[in-house]
Amino acid sequence: MRYHEWVPVDEIVKKTKMDEKDVLYRLKRLNRFDFVHRSRYGYRLSFGGYDALAMNAFIKKGIIKAVGSELGVGKEGDVYNILLEDGREAVLKFHKHGRTCFTRGKRYREYLADKHHISWLYTSRLTAEREFEILNELFPIVKVPEPIEQNRHAIIMGKIYGDELKRVDLEELGVDANKLFWDIIEEIKKAYELGYIHGDLSEFNILIDENGDFVIIDWPQAVSIYHPDAEFYLKRDIGNVVRHFKRYKIKEDVDKLYEYVTNKNKNEEDENDKNDENKGEDKD
Repeated sequence: MRYHEWVPVDEIVKKTKMDEKDVLYRLKRLNRFDFVHRSRYGYRLSFGGYDALAMNAFIKKGIIKAVGSELGVGKEGDVYNILLEDGREAVLKFHKHGRTCFTRGKRYREYLADKHHISWLYTSRLTAEREFEILNELFPIVKVPEPIEQNRHAIIMGKIYGDELKRVDLEELGVDANKLFWDIIEEIKKAYELGYIHGDLSEFNILIDENGDFVIIDWPQAVSIYHPDAEFYLKRDIGNVVRHFKRYKIKEDVDKLYEYVTNKNKNEEDENDKNDENKGEDKD
């Protein structure tokens, strides 16, 4: 998968160490169920087949007991309600990176920057690994989904409640919009202090429940605070939040919020104080 777009039959026979006739029979059945795709060049695994492999791994590991309703089909993945073997409700997310423009995805995701010839499936796996890694770094300090398990392009996360902030009327919900705004800014600040910038934050990936509590989702495109374009991404995230809350007559300056999140003014003042101390020592 990493090295072939279409895998020749003789390569499959070689890898599986099975009789060619048996291999062709199995491939025909897999193709019938749309687990693999066939062309004159060979076969390739479909997203359906990749889903099945990830599910099989979770079940064999004793993690998933049942799969429930579909929560949504997004441009980059499918999300389902699931029941874990320990009785907890959770969420299963299959990354489907091939649904978006590959060049756009690579431009926004530094971890793909040096990979030029890789399949959609492998890209989706890297995306899932990246998001799982970031969630483990952020949870539970930042309000993000609890990372439970990851296999291939799939992530199991703690149950997520609520609707997109975009779809919620805070006044009808009885939520203090100003408090919520600053709570979101605080989460951006916490993530920054842990070394991450969301990179695509908006009212579409902030979920808020009926009690006014919220969680920030969709972290695979997050960038390091040391990324060359970190300031651009952080200001864009803050700007998206500011823009949304203008409907509640909350007006804040993006640059000032950026300085607050990054402690830029404080750091500059500390550096100036340090320089002044050094100058004083030199005079002595």
